[in-house]
Amino acid sequence: MRVKLLVALIVLLLAGVGADFAAARYFEGRVATVLARRYHLERPIVQVRDFPFLPHLALGRFSAIDLAASDARARGITAERVEVHLHDVSAPREVLLGEGGAITVRRADGQVQLSEAEVNNLFRSVLRGGSVQLTRDGVRIAVATNVAGQPVQASLAGTIGARNGHLQFTPTRIEGAAPIPPVLANQLMSLFRLDVPVPRLPADIQVERVVTAPGALILSGTAGAVRVAT
Repeated sequence: MRVKLLVALIVLLLAGVGADFAAARYFEGRVATVLARRYHLERPIVQVRDFPFLPHLALGRFSAIDLAASDARARGITAERVEVHLHDVSAPREVLLGEGGAITVRRADGQVQLSEAEVNNLFRSVLRGGSVQLTRDGVRIAVATNVAGQPVQASLAGTIGARNGHLQFTPTRIEGAAPIPPVLANQLMSLFRLDVPVPRLPADIQVERVVTAPGALILSGTAGAVRVAT
């Protein structure tokens, strides 16, 4: 008798888990459609972090929902990948049923990954013929230019950061195939202290932090509160 009861409980548990999983996947698909329209993304992937799902759906409140998409485009920029983390989300049951409703996000943050080629496009107007190389340790700019009437070829290593919606490159050292006179080196360092405004990013992420990786630049920050009618 006890064995049969145990088996019955296991079957009910598995059925409940299966129903919870199926409902969550369907809900994620509905939310992905809504957020794709709001953030202008193609085929984003959405994952609800709250488990079990059905009790949260019954309350219409979720602590965290993650969204990710590749090849995301915004005004003047294309991101290799965008990730958005939505916090304190309200989503009525009507959304799951395909009826009208509104998804409200009270807080959001995320990150956008730009390729090295995209960063070069972004900095093109201030590079003066140079090219950006992204490494795990920072940024290098290969330059071939004239300083005080003299041709100079060098590599500038430095750091990149974000401030007031701009990306700022600050050179910290200079390397050349041949020794560069200090006066020219100082002028070159000053010439390539760069400040570039960041265009509108996918998901309207406001840049607060910058991290470099081999061949990529990762911009992260907050996004505003969102209310999307379905």
